[in-house]
Amino acid sequence: MLDSPDATLISDTLAGDEGAFAELVRRYQGAVWGTVHRILGNSYDCEDAVQEVFLRAFTSLRRFDPRYPFGPWILRIAANYCIDQLRRKKSRKMQLWSELREGEQEHLLKDLSHDGGLSAVINAGVQDYEKIARMLLDGLRPKLKAAFVLREVDGREYNEVAMALGTSELTARVRVSRARAELQKRYKRCLAGAGGRELL
Repeated sequence: MLDSPDATLISDTLAGDEGAFAELVRRYQGAVWGTVHRILGNSYDCEDAVQEVFLRAFTSLRRFDPRYPFGPWILRIAANYCIDQLRRKKSRKMQLWSELREGEQEHLLKDLSHDGGLSAVINAGVQDYEKIARMLLDGLRPKLKAAFVLREVDGREYNEVAMALGTSELTARVRVSRARAELQKRYKRCLAGAGGRELL
């Protein structure tokens, strides 16, 4: 089974062989976990997310087209799951903010501007670059973030990004380009917010 091609494992899984699907999980768990972790970050339980991705793959396996490779297909499910989670998180944040009274909102904004949020991280020093990068990435729209992470963090080719996101290669390139532009714009705003202090 260890040497079986993916297509054979898929066909065996559909025939009821649970061990065949376990082998597919073993083969692709690392790639799925890496994608989920890089898109969602540490604030999510990535183990639960990976299990959900494989559960979705298992329940959709009959719709898989064996003429195509399994790897990009499972990564597409992972990317779509991450995009859904990011959208839910953003939606919930806005709802919670709107539930605050005006005085609470002002107090929270004051706290963030004085000793929290991005400006505090910027002023903390070089060791916090990773936090800055995560804050900048988290501000991107989910589809842009997924495309950027797959291309720039995971180092995937544009055709792989396109397959993972279920788009054309041109759309994948456009999303990565927009993500880059948005990150540069946000970074410049951060520098301006830090009194124009150079971080590099």
